[in-house]
Amino acid sequence: MRTTAIIAEYNPFHNGHQFQIEQTRRQTEADFILIVMSGDFVQRGAPAFCDKYTRTKMALSCGADVVIELPSLYALSSAEFFAGGAIDLLRQLQVIQTLSFGSESGDLSLFTDCAPFLLQNNALVHARLKDRLKSGCPYPAAMEYAVTEILSERGLLSFDLSDTRIGPLSSLSSAKIHELFSSPNNILALEYCKALYAAYGCAYENARNQRPESIGQDSENIIYPFTLKRQGNGYHSLSFEDGTAFISASAARSILDSAALQKYIPGTVYDLLVQNNLLTPPVTENHFSTLLHYKLLSEQERGFAGYLDCDPDLSDKICKCIPDFSSFTGFCGLLKSKDITYARVSRVLMHILLNIKTPDFFKAPLHQRKLFVPYARLLGFRQGAAPLLHAIKKSSAIPLLSKPADARFLLSKEAYSLLKQDFFCSSVYESVAAPYRDRPFINERKQSPIVMP
Repeated sequence: MRTTAIIAEYNPFHNGHQFQIEQTRRQTEADFILIVMSGDFVQRGAPAFCDKYTRTKMALSCGADVVIELPSLYALSSAEFFAGGAIDLLRQLQVIQTLSFGSESGDLSLFTDCAPFLLQNNALVHARLKDRLKSGCPYPAAMEYAVTEILSERGLLSFDLSDTRIGPLSSLSSAKIHELFSSPNNILALEYCKALYAAYGCAYENARNQRPESIGQDSENIIYPFTLKRQGNGYHSLSFEDGTAFISASAARSILDSAALQKYIPGTVYDLLVQNNLLTPPVTENHFSTLLHYKLLSEQERGFAGYLDCDPDLSDKICKCIPDFSSFTGFCGLLKSKDITYARVSRVLMHILLNIKTPDFFKAPLHQRKLFVPYARLLGFRQGAAPLLHAIKKSSAIPLLSKPADARFLLSKEAYSLLKQDFFCSSVYESVAAPYRDRPFINERKQSPIVMP
């Protein structure tokens, strides 16, 4: 039995996602496709356009076999921890042979060559990165500069694409370094490969360029990377090109209330949108403005430096700007600067709203870091995926949670605290989304997995 995993948000599910599932199944010869999906909040520091159970139905109706939730601690983290948490969850299931992800280049070696270098030089890269960020350089350009500078100093940077003298790193020409850090998809793909290399070390190094179809299900329980070239427009693009059925999720969200959307999403997804009255403007950060403002006012005396991704300087700036608060997005605009991206600010504010503090295991240096992903929350599955679920229950190092009410008996105190954080995040989401959508409140503790034929 061969199983391939995909890490996703499906915010919303569009034709590009269905293409990835179909091509992944075909090219990796997978019997099952397992999705690790963000819950009700997504990585850019925003609410999902609709609840996680409806998005689970979308995935299952379009070829996914099993959907597992990525805990909110990781779903709302930077790319490094988003990828690390998802990979650690998949690693502990012990049934996954391949991880499929999209990238702008479609060149797997670009990521597998660079990942070991970044891990082995993590402290130096971050020191150079920090210097560039302080000078006002945006994150992608700062990373590009830091990596290029270090490779150049060591004589490992090829300025000639035909130069093969340096071995594996000869593929890292200055042009390819620029390509690597020029898009969110490539940056996330690199983080996936870094997490895989950190998890499997030399075993991953020896086999990282195997073809997916050559990987046996007992290949040392190693997850191998596989990438597909992204179809259509870029990650943040809001454009709609003639003659293509592919657009970005950002573009899809911008036309949820337009008849034009039907061209860019699978028919079953469109039907779900109609059935759930979702062909309207989506839930956004600004629907949470009042809740956020109350939280900021309540805690401004003690500051916000204990929250995930919020350092003392940013905490001071938040406190200083509270009197000028107008809305969630307006406050993000006040706080962002040359060295603090809008996405980071939005994540920090969402961490404050959702009471997500920095856990001790996030503070360890990369080479000593052991992330804590102590359960796999089952959101939904197809009936034909019973063999995969049986294999997970038999082999997994962590519990597969299908009934939230049973979790307190299956998890340690620390693990249950992390799950309760997921419950809290979903309840906050529902407090806004349910009245906005004019639908019943989803009781997270009583919700069963979605089952589809």
